[in-house]
Amino acid sequence: MEKNDCRYMAFRTEDMYWAKPLPRDQLTTLLANSTTFGLYRVLPDAPAAKSADSPSSPRSPSPTLGNQPTDELEQIGIARVITDRVTTAYLTDVYILPDYRTYGLGKWLIQCCNEYVTNLPAMRRAFLVTTPGVGKDFYTRELGFWDVREEQERLVCMTRRFFKMD
Repeated sequence: MEKNDCRYMAFRTEDMYWAKPLPRDQLTTLLANSTTFGLYRVLPDAPAAKSADSPSSPRSPSPTLGNQPTDELEQIGIARVITDRVTTAYLTDVYILPDYRTYGLGKWLIQCCNEYVTNLPAMRRAFLVTTPGVGKDFYTRELGFWDVREEQERLVCMTRRFFKMD
C-alpha cells in the first residue's frame, strides 16, 4: 500500500472494530464491488471561504477526486453500499473518526447514502447490521429503519458468520 493511499486506510483503523485489515487486492475488489462514500479532510486545512458565492479552492483540480489531489487528503469517514443497483442495498462499514463525530458529518454521510439508495430504480429493501445499543437508534432516526423482529410474521433474517484466519 502506498503511503498516501487514503482509500484503504479506513479498514486499518481500530474504529472499524468489526473489520480486519485485508490485503490490497482484496480491498480493491471489495471497493470495486460497492458504492463507496468517503469523507476527507483537506491537508493542510483549506482557508475559509470569502463568501457563500466565493468558496475557497487553493489547489489545482485533480482528475481523480474533484478539486483535491489525493496526496493532500486524510480519510475521516466512509460508508459502503453493496447493491445490485436495482432492487436491494446493504449499508455497511459506516464510520467517522472520533475527532469528527460532533460536526454532523455522520448524519450527512447517511443522508447521502439514503439519497443514493432511494433513487435506485426498483428498490425493494435496504438493510444493515448494527450494534443494538449504539447504531439502532441512529439508523431508526436517520433512515427510518426498523428491527427485523418487527416483521417476524412476514420476514426471517438469517445469517452465518465466517472468519477465515490465516
